[in-house]
Amino acid sequence: MDLVIAALQDLSLARSVPEIHRVLSRGARRIARADGSGLALVEGTFAFFADEDGRGPGWKGRRIPLDKSLAGWCVDQRRPILIEDVRADIRLPVAPYWSTPVTSLAMVPVRSREPIGAVATYWTTRHTPDADELRLLQALADSAALALENATVRASLEDRVRRRTAELEEVNRRLQREIAERKRVEEEVRQLSLVDELTGLYNRRGFTLLAGRELKALQRTGRRALVLYLDLDGLKQANDQKGHEAGDRLLQRAASVLRSVARDTDVAARIGGDEFAVFMTLGYDHPPVHLVVERFLDAARAMDVRWSIGATATPLGRAVTLDDLLVGADEAMYRGRRARRGTARPVPAR
Repeated sequence: MDLVIAALQDLSLARSVPEIHRVLSRGARRIARADGSGLALVEGTFAFFADEDGRGPGWKGRRIPLDKSLAGWCVDQRRPILIEDVRADIRLPVAPYWSTPVTSLAMVPVRSREPIGAVATYWTTRHTPDADELRLLQALADSAALALENATVRASLEDRVRRRTAELEEVNRRLQREIAERKRVEEEVRQLSLVDELTGLYNRRGFTLLAGRELKALQRTGRRALVLYLDLDGLKQANDQKGHEAGDRLLQRAASVLRSVARDTDVAARIGGDEFAVFMTLGYDHPPVHLVVERFLDAARAMDVRWSIGATATPLGRAVTLDDLLVGADEAMYRGRRARRGTARPVPAR
C-alpha cells in the first residue's frame, strides 16, 4: 500500500504527459514487484507503446495494430489480462513475445470505463500476481487516467495561451510597425510643410519655426545671432528669356551655394520667389560680419550666381524678434544694392 501511496503522490506532482507516463510505468513495476513494465495508449487503430521501465519487450515508441496486440484486447474487453506463459496463450495470434525476455505478464486497462490504453507488468520467470496486486494496479491506472486527462487539458490550455500570447505579440509588433510608419509619414509630411520642394532648403514656415526657436535659446544665454537676407539676381530674366526650367536651375544652384557655405547649425531657407535667408549663431569670438557676407558672395561668384546680401546681428542687451532681424537685413540689402549691386552694409537691428 505504501508503494501505491507513493505512486499516487508522484502522479499528483507530475505536470506533463511524458512525466505521468514515466510515473505510471515505474509505479506499476514496483507495486507488482515485476521485472519490467510498459504503457500502451490507444491512437486510432493502433496501440502506441509510450513508455517502458525495467526489462520488457523493448517496444517503446512502436505502434502495433490494436487487433494484433494484447493491449488492444485489454482495451476492448475492459478488464485485466493474466498470462503465465506468453508462448502458450491462445490470445496471441502470433508470437510477439518469444524473442523478448518476457515469460509472464499482467495487464490492466488505463481507466476501466472507456479505456485510453493499458499498462502491463512483466516477469522474466513464471509469475502469477494475486488479486490484491491487480486491484492496486487497476487503482493506479485509473488515477493515472485522471492525471493524463488533467495534463492534456492543462497542456491544451497552455498551448492556447501560448498561441494567444504569440498572436498578441504579433499584433503588438504589427501595431508598433504601423505606429513607426505613421510617425515616418507624419515626419515626411512635417518636413514637406517645412521644406521648399524645389531647392530642398527650409521654406518660410520652416525658417520661422527653427530660427525663431534658436533665437529664443540664444537670448536666454546671452549669445548673439546673425541673419543674412539674400536676393537672387537674374531670376526674372532667366524665366522670361530661357523658360521656367532655367529659372528653377538657377534657384537650385543658389541653394547649393548656401549649403556649401552655411554650417550644419545654420538655418538656410528660401523664404520667397528669389529671396533667401540664413540664420547663424555667432560664437563668443566670431569674425566681423562683413567677412561672413564676403564668404557668401565669393561662393556665389564661383558658381555663377549673383545676389545682393544684407545682414544684421542681434544687439547687445536687448531682445529682438526674428521679424526685426529680417527687416533689418532686408533694409541693409536694399541700401547696399543702391550703393553698389552685390555688396552689403550690415546695420544694427531695430
